[in-house]
Amino acid sequence: MNNDKFVGLYNRLLDEKFLIFSDQALYAFFNFGSIFLLSKLASINVFGSYVIFLSYTNFVFIFSTFFLSAPILVLLSKKWKHREQSYLLTLLSSNFISSLVLSGICYLVIKFLGEDIKFIYVFLVPFCMSMIDILKKFLFSTLNISLIHVTISTVLLNIVFFTGIFIARESLSFNTILAIYIASFVIANMYIFCVLIIKKTLNKKALSINAQNTRDFKIIIKAHYTYSKWIMLGGIAFWGYSQGLFIMSKSLMVNDFGIGKVRTIQNILGLVNIFIVSIENYYIPYFSNFVKTRSNKELVGLVKRLYKENYKKGLFLFLIVFPLGLVGYNLFYADKYGSGLFLLVVFSITQLILLFIRPLIISLKAIEVTYPFFIAHIVAVITMVFFGYFAIINYGYNGMALTFLMSNISFVFVVAYFYNKKIKKG
Repeated sequence: MNNDKFVGLYNRLLDEKFLIFSDQALYAFFNFGSIFLLSKLASINVFGSYVIFLSYTNFVFIFSTFFLSAPILVLLSKKWKHREQSYLLTLLSSNFISSLVLSGICYLVIKFLGEDIKFIYVFLVPFCMSMIDILKKFLFSTLNISLIHVTISTVLLNIVFFTGIFIARESLSFNTILAIYIASFVIANMYIFCVLIIKKTLNKKALSINAQNTRDFKIIIKAHYTYSKWIMLGGIAFWGYSQGLFIMSKSLMVNDFGIGKVRTIQNILGLVNIFIVSIENYYIPYFSNFVKTRSNKELVGLVKRLYKENYKKGLFLFLIVFPLGLVGYNLFYADKYGSGLFLLVVFSITQLILLFIRPLIISLKAIEVTYPFFIAHIVAVITMVFFGYFAIINYGYNGMALTFLMSNISFVFVVAYFYNKKIKKG
């Protein structure tokens, strides 16, 4: 009996949904913990520089995510199961090229603005981040390798980063933080590569350059471009009102104190992203398979069922996250940044809205209708520029939070409009 219970528990722990959620929880912990620890250990100026640096390099990461990794969840299972090796190598090589070019552009912009930083950091941070995202999405979509390896890679990411920060805690310079950050991702990536080689998903034959691989490269990149061109452009716009908000605020004379406070509170409530990303990683392939044999309008019933089964969980999550965020902030940050109640309320509302719009986003991606996201993100950027200018000028860092909320509300309205037009009404 005890043995049966053990086997049952083991099978449950290896359940794909649980492993996807575990990975996102660990990765969210990494993002949360890194900001939390650095905001406590690093000086205000070093932490402010780190936040602005990530705002720039996230431009490269977002581009790679939307163009290369996000389409994997839809296209691999539909069209490339028979050529998985070629598919993965195409994406990895494309990631290197795109990261190199875009990092070069970012580096020139950063140098033009007078920041002293090495190009190798500007390149390696987004390159390593986007590489692990591609590898994870690949494992999410192929059924050949256990997802336990995704979770293990993220465990390694956490161990290496936090151990490194702990060892260097007395002398945390900007360059030291970035070096530890890069080393963490390199080790996590190497683990997945080793798994792929052991499982023979990657081999010497796959690495060879031949006519078939060249043809595959062209077809795959074209398919990704066709699927993601609007998402990709929208992703750049998303960077504008998420990460670009910090750059705009800096130019409007918000100081490092204000930027650090907003980023810290945003980070605390960013734990909701665990559920948001997990929902997408699990349900997009499921919805994509659903529409293979059914009409788009039949997705409406699936979406309603998803809301019916999960809306109470979403509300419960909000009721848990907000008070925990408030307690956590008052315990760890109130002495450094002062009261954060207003920012906590605003960012909590924003996260709740983004969680509840997710089924509509999944549906549109499943039927490969992606241009609405570009329009939605553009509207959000326009909202940020016009609303944000006056809000930030008049209310400083509180205006940053209000701007982020209004930008996301405008995004949600546009997505809901296109869901109604393309799926509900057909």
